[in-house]
Amino acid sequence: MKKTAQIVPKLCALAIGAMLLAPSAWAFRCNSYIIDPGMPKFEVQRKCGQPSNKEQRIDRRIVRIRVPAPAGPNLPPGSQVEIEREVQVQVEEWIYNFGPNQFMQLLVFEDGRLMSVKDIGYGS
Repeated sequence: MKKTAQIVPKLCALAIGAMLLAPSAWAFRCNSYIIDPGMPKFEVQRKCGQPSNKEQRIDRRIVRIRVPAPAGPNLPPGSQVEIEREVQVQVEEWIYNFGPNQFMQLLVFEDGRLMSVKDIGYGS
């Protein structure tokens, strides 16, 4: 009974350590490289080659930014105001098809940076 009580905490620590060292849930392996969100497009293409399919589009998004407030009698010096602006984001979706025994991967890039990786079913 004492040995079991000593082994359980060690196994739990080992399992937690393995989870912390595991690659991100969004990451995937490509030609022995780990591809993670945040990577630039050119690096993904260098490591994985040409995708099976590429699509591009421009999305319009509203962002809020803080700017210095115009001087006025009711505002203390150095005040800021929040304004909304529409920005354009270049979105690219790449699909990698690794064959019928592996999941295809959908990679979404925004302004040249990898934002997400999704499994989209087995390849062909």
